[in-house]
Amino acid sequence: MSNQKGVLSVFFSLGDKVTKGDPLKKLDFDYFMLWIIFLAFVFIFSGNIYNFFTSGYQFHYLGWSLFGIALMWFQYFSLKNMYQVRKVQKESFNKDGKSEPKEDFDDIDEMLKGFKK
Repeated sequence: MSNQKGVLSVFFSLGDKVTKGDPLKKLDFDYFMLWIIFLAFVFIFSGNIYNFFTSGYQFHYLGWSLFGIALMWFQYFSLKNMYQVRKVQKESFNKDGKSEPKEDFDDIDEMLKGFKK
């Protein structure tokens, strides 16, 4: 049982070796991985739609093409959200990797005015 825990801890520490514990590097890594996955789905979709038309309209290729479109749809919005998160995080961190407070508010009304912009 202790051997399994050692293997799992080694497995889960691989991410820290890639990003060195830096949250901005992790965001960049995740963002680029999402791009790779999105492009993979585009190529899979393209291959299936090509096979659908060249194979004499075999419908299993069309089914996989539609499945690929659904995956690309969700992946696109994940990619779009990750882009926004990455943009906000990069703006809120300074070069030292420490968070910079943007604004200090004295009361709740002043804080809520920021949401009305």
